[in-house]
Amino acid sequence: MADRLSEIAAFVEVARQRSFVRAAEQLDVSVSAVSRAVAALEARLGVRLLQRSTRRVGLSEAGRVHVARCEALLAELSDAEAAIAERNTALRGSLKASVPSGFGLTHLAPMLPEFLARHPELALDLHMSNRFVDLIEEGFDVAIRVGALRDSRLAARKLDTNYRVPVAAPAYLAAHAAPRHPRDLAKHPCLILDIGEHPDTWTLLRGATRHTVRVQGPLCSNQVLALRAACEAGLGVGLLPQFALHAALASGRLQRVLPAWQSAEQGIYALYPSHRFIPAKVRAFVDFIEGRLRAR
Repeated sequence: MADRLSEIAAFVEVARQRSFVRAAEQLDVSVSAVSRAVAALEARLGVRLLQRSTRRVGLSEAGRVHVARCEALLAELSDAEAAIAERNTALRGSLKASVPSGFGLTHLAPMLPEFLARHPELALDLHMSNRFVDLIEEGFDVAIRVGALRDSRLAARKLDTNYRVPVAAPAYLAAHAAPRHPRDLAKHPCLILDIGEHPDTWTLLRGATRHTVRVQGPLCSNQVLALRAACEAGLGVGLLPQFALHAALASGRLQRVLPAWQSAEQGIYALYPSHRFIPAKVRAFVDFIEGRLRAR
């Protein structure tokens, strides 16, 4: 059985790397050992899995079918071993995570001391940006994203829901007639969150009623906190995510405008490169964030 697993591991790595040399480097064995393992697997199955030439290594039709099953088998084995190992092993190593800057600063940053205190052998490599990183190509373990999901290759776990709501400062509302319908926003200076397509087009819902309005104003930014600060200073009306508004609304620094209206629901998601095997450090990180969001 051990030989068969070694053969499968060698075949999968060659298929991933498209090279016997690079596969050998990844497996930390000799090139000849990888070649023998793949040849033994092909002989046992009675079919050619890899097409070899002087310049490249590719998968045969049978190889393309078999590699998917082999990858699933190895992932299942790794998952089973990790599940047992993590029961008695402290979380350690590096965890590379990507989070939106506004969510990261308002929610995640205050949580980090407690999380890292729980796991002193874990180092967090945290990237806060609104850029949609490529988890697979850039080597991220996990990403937190708010809004629509774009990459169908990734595994997703929904952590919470979010909405954008129109808000303004009390001083602004004292100086300007408050909008009574979303169409009135076209007459107000608006603070525009530059994320997604057509950020100057706001669509608001009240139950089953939907209204879309084109807005303009003195400030457009992809940074939620910059817009919140401008809104608190009385610069105009902002359509901002609820996760960034809790303290400002509770303290009265901002007030809801058109309180019966809000954006369509947005999800807050954790994304992984694969759902087949989620490392314990990633699972602990995501569980921690979800617990704090639910408690909120």
